[in-house]
Amino acid sequence: MQIGEKWMKWTFCEAGTKTTSKVLQKVVGNVCVSLAHTFLATIVIGLVQIVAGLVMTRLQKVRLLGDRVNIVGSCLFGLFAVVSTVLAFGAFFYGGDMGVNTFIITLSIIPGALIDRFFFNHRLNGREWLGICVAVLAGYAILGWPSLVEFAKLPLWVWLSFGTMCSVAINQGITQKVKKVDPFVKNFWGGLTTVILCLVALIVLGKTSLVFDFSGSAPKLWLVSVAIGLIAVGMWAFNLLSYKGGASIALKKLVMNGTYLITTMICGALFFGESLTPSKFLGVVFYLGAFVLMDKGTWEFVVGKPTK
Repeated sequence: MQIGEKWMKWTFCEAGTKTTSKVLQKVVGNVCVSLAHTFLATIVIGLVQIVAGLVMTRLQKVRLLGDRVNIVGSCLFGLFAVVSTVLAFGAFFYGGDMGVNTFIITLSIIPGALIDRFFFNHRLNGREWLGICVAVLAGYAILGWPSLVEFAKLPLWVWLSFGTMCSVAINQGITQKVKKVDPFVKNFWGGLTTVILCLVALIVLGKTSLVFDFSGSAPKLWLVSVAIGLIAVGMWAFNLLSYKGGASIALKKLVMNGTYLITTMICGALFFGESLTPSKFLGVVFYLGAFVLMDKGTWEFVVGKPTK
């Protein structure tokens, strides 16, 4: 393996787009005047998904009204995408640390493994249970080794981050259930669900006027949210190109997740004055160890077993 391999370049690009998206989410959280603005930002992202899905399915001549199960699954994906996106924006609205937020969300491998166990009959072996324990230890480290008393008094943004983690894990399960659906079909229906749900939320909150309000920081919120949506399209492309470049799933995920975590923490320190503590870096080390233990393909790659 060489650093110059094509797949690795595309994988670094994918990690870069994910980091950029996270930085922009932090910007949106800082720009939002109220929590209702997070729903507006999510609407904008959903609109970008709808347009991208509509354009790409037309170009590829793929039917939007295909298998009913796939459509329902895509809409459910959109439902939990709303939850995860709004909670992510909300975490930054309440002053969340970008590096810690990202790390907590990547711990979705824990509930993801449990969803596999109870809904897809994937029995966890001893190595995978050990990986879950190491992942829990990683989360404990990233939070700065809080005592039980301190844990009960963690700020709201930490709990919102854990909520994002759970919704991301649920969407992993949904994706596994409808894995044969075209990605742009999924993004169209998921984006449509996102827009509808967030509009309903604004109606309930009595804040529909925000959709037509372009005063103050509103233009910046729209611009940044559109950028987040467009960056997501770049993620899809880089993800595909990395596999076309010869990436193995296991090694690619390990490189991408490690790069994403580290660059997010560095960007948080550079752009938002967030601290770089030893416990954060220790948490990354524990996380990568947990990932190796929990992901079969990555484990086989690390120990030198042939992987299909």
